[in-house]
Order: sequence, then structure tokens, then C-alpha cells
Amino acid sequence: MLMPLLLAALALQDAPPVAAPTPPADVIAIEELPIKEAAATRCALAFATVSRWQKAQDPRGAAYPDVEATGGREFFVQVMAKLMDKGLTRENIVMIASKGVDSNDNPEGDARIAAMMPACELMKSSAGL
Repeated sequence: MLMPLLLAALALQDAPPVAAPTPPADVIAIEELPIKEAAATRCALAFATVSRWQKAQDPRGAAYPDVEATGGREFFVQVMAKLMDKGLTRENIVMIASKGVDSNDNPEGDARIAAMMPACELMKSSAGL
């Protein structure tokens, strides 16, 4: 009984700040992926961005079908799993995903998502989702 409490107390202690990790030499960017994987990844990131908007009740998300209900999240998961199967590390995928979603969350990204969403919906549908 005392051990779980001690572990919880240790977990709550202030930890020293951790420096941002430097990417390993084998980290690649989305632009370096083969065209098929790059297109699927861009669509997966568009779905992730729209999902974020919808969860936050941001008006930009209202223009699109519910990402969760229409398979957008599953498409994202499958695309990320395929990248892992291609040999990308989890850290590399997280970097690609966070950079992509962040770059979509601005007026230029809004326009980019609007332009690509019809093709992304078609890609998602052809994946059986």
C-alpha cells in the first residue's frame, strides 16, 4: 500500500528541464517520402488538423464531414502504421505529424486543406474507409 503512494509522490516531483531532442541523422521529412506515401501522409495530416478543429469546435472544422465518424482517424492511423512498416522510427513519424499539423493550422494551411480535401476523401474511400 505504501509503495504505490511513494511511486506516485516521486512521479509528481519537479523534474529538471529536458532539452529538446536533436533529430537523429536518419530522420526524413515528408518531402523525402515516395509520392504515394507523401500524398497519403499529407491527407492523414489534413484529417488530423480538421479533427483538431472539430474537437475544439473551431468554425473551420464545420465545413468538413465528422472526421471521427467517417474514417478519417482510422486513415491517419493506417498511414502512420505504413510509415513504420517502411522503416521510419516512431520519433520520425511524430516529428513529421506535428510539423505537418502545425503547418496546416494557419490561413495558408486552411486553403491548402480545402483544396486537397476532395482528393483526400477519395483516397480514404479507396482505402475502404
